[in-house]
Amino acid sequence: MLSLFLFGLLLDSFTSASLLLVDRNSSCRAYGNASVYDITNLVPQWPTGIVGTGFDGRVYIYWWSCVRSMRRCDSDDVAVCQQQRGGSMQEFNAGSLSSQLWFGQFNGVASESNLTWSIMYPNHQSDPSQIDGSGIRVTTIYLIVDPNVDKPQLTMNGEKPYTEYSITVRGKCIGQHAVNHTSHIQGYCDPATGQVMPGLNIN
Repeated sequence: MLSLFLFGLLLDSFTSASLLLVDRNSSCRAYGNASVYDITNLVPQWPTGIVGTGFDGRVYIYWWSCVRSMRRCDSDDVAVCQQQRGGSMQEFNAGSLSSQLWFGQFNGVASESNLTWSIMYPNHQSDPSQIDGSGIRVTTIYLIVDPNVDKPQLTMNGEKPYTEYSITVRGKCIGQHAVNHTSHIQGYCDPATGQVMPGLNIN
């Protein structure tokens, strides 16, 4: 059931959502038309590790960072790094920052309920290999606004045969576009404070 649910989410993301403009100075922020998404403060510190099971049944830590602070997988362009937990410390680059794509509601979404958007991190294909998967891995992050979840929850959904990964982020304040109906400030919901921060100006 979970895989069917995620497939539906993915299909919906790419059929009803638009390609957003990633900020030139912050790889944790993207813009639409009168909408902004910012996940800078989604976790206390980047990278964040999410434990999950790989396609081979082994337990891995999936390190995710929206900033260039990974220090893993031998590259400063890594958004997601798969590391085997215990035993071998082998690592796999599961997505690149420089090739990221954000999909969401392009126009203002202040009145949207059950808002979702997604970030796709395909590998930068500088030296791809169909043998070990280098350069052809991709991770998709699904972000779901859920008013019943106070603190952002990050879940590793799983891995399709060695090259496709997905993570779900769920919470009531996870960086989505928002409006303060008292001050009428438009911006995004800052996960660190739960407040609406101004942020419609493109950097």
